[in-house]
Amino acid sequence: MPSIMIVDDEPLIRSLVRKSLIRIGYDVVEAENGRQAMELIQKTEIDLIIADMVMPEKGGLEVIMELNTLFPKIKKIAISGKLPTDNTSISGLTEEFGVNAVFAKPFEIFELLKVIKKLVPLSEPVNRDS
Repeated sequence: MPSIMIVDDEPLIRSLVRKSLIRIGYDVVEAENGRQAMELIQKTEIDLIIADMVMPEKGGLEVIMELNTLFPKIKKIAISGKLPTDNTSISGLTEEFGVNAVFAKPFEIFELLKVIKKLVPLSEPVNRDS
């Protein structure tokens, strides 16, 4: 079963996304900041990370940059309530930092789930080699 990590300092966001993902069949790991996420990712196999861009201790962009070096095959979704949603900002994240999708808060959970299912299908075996 594919495993997804949710990294967000807002417990309500983590809870909403976690419940939705578990309901459709994903394993879920949570972290409340980027530092905790990087500690967990060293001991847990993750197929996709959903990272808030602005968090205390270590932001999502820092996490994504580290993942690109350490675990480049992990898929990445950026979320933020403070991220400019214009096309230039979004394409910059996707092209320069290898982010697969970007969502502005508040986001539509069904749209997020649709993107997750495309990036990490439930029906196919996942290659977790870094």
